[in-house]
Amino acid sequence: MKSQDVESFNELLKQLDVEGDQVRLRFTLRMLNILVLTLTIIALLAMLIPPFSVPIAYILVGVSVTINGIIEWLIRTCREKVGAGLFVGWVNTGIITFMLLNTVEHDLLGMTMFAEMIPLFVILSGLLLGWGFAGFVALLNLTIVFLTYVWFFATNGSSRGVFEEATGFFIPVFLYTALVWAAISFYQYQLTTSRHRLNQARSRLIQDKILHHDLEIARSLQQRLYPPPPPLFGNIRIVAYSEPARETSGDFYDFVQLSDGRWAIVVADVTGKSIAAAMVMVMARSILRSYIATEQSPAAILRAANNALYRDGVGSQYVTVFLGILDSSTNMITFATAGHPFPYLRRNGQIQEIGYGSLPLGARLDREYCETTLQFQTGDQLFLLTDGFYETRNAQRKMFGFEQLLIAIDQSDPTDPQRALDHLLSVVSQFRGDAEQSDDMTAIIIQVLA
Repeated sequence: MKSQDVESFNELLKQLDVEGDQVRLRFTLRMLNILVLTLTIIALLAMLIPPFSVPIAYILVGVSVTINGIIEWLIRTCREKVGAGLFVGWVNTGIITFMLLNTVEHDLLGMTMFAEMIPLFVILSGLLLGWGFAGFVALLNLTIVFLTYVWFFATNGSSRGVFEEATGFFIPVFLYTALVWAAISFYQYQLTTSRHRLNQARSRLIQDKILHHDLEIARSLQQRLYPPPPPLFGNIRIVAYSEPARETSGDFYDFVQLSDGRWAIVVADVTGKSIAAAMVMVMARSILRSYIATEQSPAAILRAANNALYRDGVGSQYVTVFLGILDSSTNMITFATAGHPFPYLRRNGQIQEIGYGSLPLGARLDREYCETTLQFQTGDQLFLLTDGFYETRNAQRKMFGFEQLLIAIDQSDPTDPQRALDHLLSVVSQFRGDAEQSDDMTAIIIQVLA
């Protein structure tokens, strides 16, 4: 995933959060507005009773219904934040007004009752408009409450002093309000943190899905690079297999027909795994193919390819290679290896390694490679394997190893290369069990039929 794609996705998540907040605010505000409107209508019905039927009450109810209507209109026009501010301001103003009316009437009990409702509106402000707005409402209301207590005791007198009396009544309201505001702030901090973590998890999940999708495409494209084995020619049959440990592979095999009818056979393994190894694999395959077309011998091909990879600076991504040229007219193969596991030749029930060792391609400049010429006999089997076979580990981290590999080869079918390959893969798979495949596995078996 590109960086701009990640930024776009994160912006989309933020937009979704904003839209979600708007939907929640719209729903909450509408429910509260309906509740207040219902209470107002109840109050209007109560005013029909003569003791409560006073002009000021009708005026307050009329103003309240009008404001409720304006808030509903703001909700419908998607201006819910303005509506929330109006709602909080109007209800809060009503409580402060009733507190002041009780102060004017020298009703300390009624005044304190309305003052102790202040924390409820701090909660309301926090739920609708956030902890910052709730803090502003709390500070404004506490200032009004304290000044009102001071004015009340300054007007009505006090046995302990105006400041002491005012502070005594104010401190419980202050502490309750401060605790409520702290709780609201902590709740919203936790909510914001959780949302941030959720968005990060979503972003990682989407990136992983996109990466997995891209790797699946890369794997599909890489599989197309594997050519089918050459058709049966003469009495020689060839089978090939490659299985990556991850989505992409550093192993590869190749068959290239030369102009004179001979076939170049390649089995290679790039050190490392996944994307980096796969990229070097494609580069190494291309380089080897180009020199197979121009050079005359396996040693010369490997020497030229080694210098090209070294100059291209593949770093620590070395390439081990088996490269042989098979002449079906003479049943002869000439090959050279570059840091690759030696081929196993099974002849007359005996298994032996053949070839000469050397450094992998890309490790050092101007390396010379030794060739081996093998004259096939009837019944011969030549196993060309990558190290993923003998380096396979089980759940106890025990390695399959060379000895078990030789036993598996010895117990495989000596007359059918496909059955021999299937047996070898089955034995390795049973040894690995539930453990994850740790390395790519590639094999070519060349069989000389009777």
